[in-house]
Amino acid sequence: MSLQEILPTINQLSHQDKLRLIHFLLLEVAKEDGCTLELNDDAVTKHDLLNQLKSTQAVVWSPQADSASVQALSDLLKVVV
Repeated sequence: MSLQEILPTINQLSHQDKLRLIHFLLLEVAKEDGCTLELNDDAVTKHDLLNQLKSTQAVVWSPQADSASVQALSDLLKVVV
């Protein structure tokens, strides 16, 4: 099933169900990357989870670091307002 096929269904979800979906997807992606983000074991602490996340090779992108993106967002806001 493609993303385009499930987007209409996702749009119909309640706010709470969308948050549950985000949580589910986060856990699934973490599993695929070899991390266990669930706190089921008393020995696992939030500190342990943060250390697992630090060890991943995630790339964080922000439009603030890309001048072309900043300009595109600015242009879009001018059109909307």
